[in-house]
Amino acid sequence: MSAPDRPLSARHTGGGAAPGPRAAVLVVLVLCCAVLLAVLPAASAAPQADQRPAPGRDGAMKVLRRAAQAARDVPYEGVQAISITGPAGTEHRMVEVEHVPGAGLRVGLVAEAGGEHPLPPGRSAAFPALDEAMLDALAENYRVTGAGGGEVAGRPARIVEALRADGSTAGRFWVDRESGLPLRRESVDTAGRPVHTVEFTTIGEPDPEDVRADSGGAGAASEADAWGRSLDAGELRRLRERGWRLPERIAWNMRLVEARSAQASTGRVVHLGYTDGLSVVSVFVQQGRLDAGSLEAVEGVHAVHDRGGTVYVGESGRQLRMWESDEHVYTILADAPGDSVAAAATMLPPPDAPGFWGRVRRGFDRFGEWIGV
Repeated sequence: MSAPDRPLSARHTGGGAAPGPRAAVLVVLVLCCAVLLAVLPAASAAPQADQRPAPGRDGAMKVLRRAAQAARDVPYEGVQAISITGPAGTEHRMVEVEHVPGAGLRVGLVAEAGGEHPLPPGRSAAFPALDEAMLDALAENYRVTGAGGGEVAGRPARIVEALRADGSTAGRFWVDRESGLPLRRESVDTAGRPVHTVEFTTIGEPDPEDVRADSGGAGAASEADAWGRSLDAGELRRLRERGWRLPERIAWNMRLVEARSAQASTGRVVHLGYTDGLSVVSVFVQQGRLDAGSLEAVEGVHAVHDRGGTVYVGESGRQLRMWESDEHVYTILADAPGDSVAAAATMLPPPDAPGFWGRVRRGFDRFGEWIGV
């Protein structure tokens, strides 16, 4: 590998009459500023009505905070129906779940023919749940209000809606009136279509013997370790200083709530979790090169041209985007509306452009970082 070019201000230019390096840099900056001034008025237009926090009192947040507490404290088991809608269609699956307080959650797929797969032995405390971080984001972004009652899995439930600033519904929750457990929740896109729904079809109490056997919680710890260890603010800052692009927000309403790091055979992987309170977007960042050949052989994954480079996209249900940028591989995996996934992609480095001009663009980007633009 050849040594990197020196900054322009350190290069030698011959000829007494030619402008010096600093003058050349100033010329480039003046031209860039002229272009930016022409573009910024259009780019800085006011956000759309649904792209700002919703005003008003969150009258039903107490119901959801009690539901989050019940989901931690109450033992339960049952079957959940999950539906995820992407640009190419809707994916349906059934899962069996079993929760033991202090030990975490076990999740296993239900066989299509009606039989059940055995639940895996390990429990996961890291499985996505209605937790305080999600509820804080929900209260920050939406107006949370009661919307009457309904029934899920034969149980009477309170319905809670999350409303956007324009008054449209962004999500709904059904909360068991008796136990306080969340029985159903759904995310709704700006066209009013549910894009992610999780609903209990049956729910009850687990066998008392299972509760006693798992009350120690060791399974949850080992399962959480597989997700990687948590990164604190100081570790995130040091990674950013070393060139890792790990944004605090990937959309106006999607903020970082969890960061983890794991060691894979190909190098370090950083997992970032973002939420608006309704959906979760996972971003994986890994040093290295993308194996495009293996991706092209995966069913349901195809290459598209985006932002000057190649992005591999899977949209059959859970949305997937993967690309390479400046010797890092970025992966987005989300059960979220398409506009949230598209916004997340724009907040991350664009894919490498092929060939010579891709290297030129990366060099200019680095130059901009050196001079602070």
